[in-house]
Amino acid sequence: MISIRKLLWASIVCLASLCSSFTSALAGAPGPYRLVFLDISEPPYQDGQKLAIELRKLDKLPQEQNSTCFLCNGAQDNYEIGSLYLYSIPVGLSVEELRKAVNGDDNAKRSMQTVLEKFVDHRGVGVDGILIYLHQEGKVTIYTMDRKVGSKLESISKPVKSHLLHSSLDTLLEKAAWKLERRV
Repeated sequence: MISIRKLLWASIVCLASLCSSFTSALAGAPGPYRLVFLDISEPPYQDGQKLAIELRKLDKLPQEQNSTCFLCNGAQDNYEIGSLYLYSIPVGLSVEELRKAVNGDDNAKRSMQTVLEKFVDHRGVGVDGILIYLHQEGKVTIYTMDRKVGSKLESISKPVKSHLLHSSLDTLLEKAAWKLERRV
């Protein structure tokens, strides 16, 4: 009888410990991404916004390409993106300044990060950062700029012949978003 009580007590303690660690792990999660997407490509390579809009309208990617979709909005089980500024951008962000920032201009980068840091929407919610799309001949690069003034730009690239597939853009955007420093 004593051994059954001890076993039962040990099971309860173990279960409580497991639940506690799971809950504390979730408590530190920053939640869905709040992002700005902006294409800073020069003509004739300005296809990023069109591709992102098409991707955002999809429920899921075609089965032969990928079963999960980071940016798709139609899926009922997609909680990755909370807010995405795709059609409009926060006041003060500038394509020209972002181009300078990705080319190494530290003052332009700090200026754009200050805009991101100060931005809040009508609900009082800010953004985690901006995903900057740059299509140049032969490759597409996604730069990430978080809202922390002074943090460095991160980038991820993919070679292309003419344009990205939706699945390739989705993968690049997800990998780029992972590089953002996010507040809990």
